[in-house]
Amino acid sequence: MNRIAALAALALLTAWHAPRRASPSDLVGTWTVDLRSTPTSAPYSQPFVVTAVDGDSLAGTFYGSEVRSARLNLGWGAVRFAFTTRDGGGGAYHTSGVLRPDGTLEGTTHAVDRGFLAYWTAARAE
Repeated sequence: MNRIAALAALALLTAWHAPRRASPSDLVGTWTVDLRSTPTSAPYSQPFVVTAVDGDSLAGTFYGSEVRSARLNLGWGAVRFAFTTRDGGGGAYHTSGVLRPDGTLEGTTHAVDRGFLAYWTAARAE
């Protein structure tokens, strides 16, 4: 095989094996969020439902509360998002996350009025 053919074959193999870049629409669907309080705690799951992605925003619910003030950021090589929710008593929660190359989500939720920061992971609900 000549050098040009070898380079072309290598380029095709590289492109074929390259991971697909995530799209904001990949967020749409139901996610099972694991909100365990420590790495050794029992799983504590809550739903994150993304009903739509429109431009730089998304719509849905998290932990049974409407997602508000949502924003997407695609400028750093990943699909990143942030939004706020409120609990039944009006407490504010600021959530942010990223869609990982393996198709999972990872993020944090800051409970402003309750004074804690929760780390979480999520996978598509089955």
